[in-house]
Amino acid sequence: MISEMDIAIRLGVAFLLGAIIGVEREMDNQPAGLRTNIIIVMGAALAMILSVSLSYYYQPAGGMGDPARLAAQVISGVGFLGAGAILHAGVNIRGLTTAATIWTMAVVGLAVGAGFFSAAVIVTVALFIVLSVLNKLENKLFHPKMIAPITIWIKGEKPDMVALRSIFDQKHVQLIYLSYEYDFEDMDTKVSLQFSCKRAKLIDEIQNKIYQIPGLRKVHFGKGAQI
Repeated sequence: MISEMDIAIRLGVAFLLGAIIGVEREMDNQPAGLRTNIIIVMGAALAMILSVSLSYYYQPAGGMGDPARLAAQVISGVGFLGAGAILHAGVNIRGLTTAATIWTMAVVGLAVGAGFFSAAVIVTVALFIVLSVLNKLENKLFHPKMIAPITIWIKGEKPDMVALRSIFDQKHVQLIYLSYEYDFEDMDTKVSLQFSCKRAKLIDEIQNKIYQIPGLRKVHFGKGAQI
């Protein structure tokens, strides 16, 4: 049976661990911040405390109740919160790390509620390192991929699409999307494309190559999205 003092300690530890990750998320300007993480961890801890306590209060004939039955619903139910943190905009998907953090902190809350303080602290510290330190290291070692859209208007005969594609092939840059339409009356071609790369210098080099396309009338470089 869990004493009132023990319950207070567990909820207090849950508050602190949720606050640690919540502060980091706030500093990174993420949607699931300080309040969200505190609520998740404390709620999960309380669910585990109730689950353990109820198994003592209402023991079936011949043994104890299942202390994991109520807590198990937290793991699946918190997935709805994680799904709400995932955003999809075109080819760009954001929020997977936030969703994983929400789920992990719910499990941390269950661990605290069950009295496994050392495991909960270790996971929280490790998660803090992953979200803060490794995030900066990852950006230095592995350049974030950029999705860059371009729209080109070319006057005159139909443009050489092979030569256009070669601009990206020579730079070893992946073309994600390419389409074009030709106006037979105005003899005007509109080309829309998107490409991905990991170096801003390559984007500048590709833009300079596009400026050299014969018959170029107008070009629009859209805002790149980081993924």
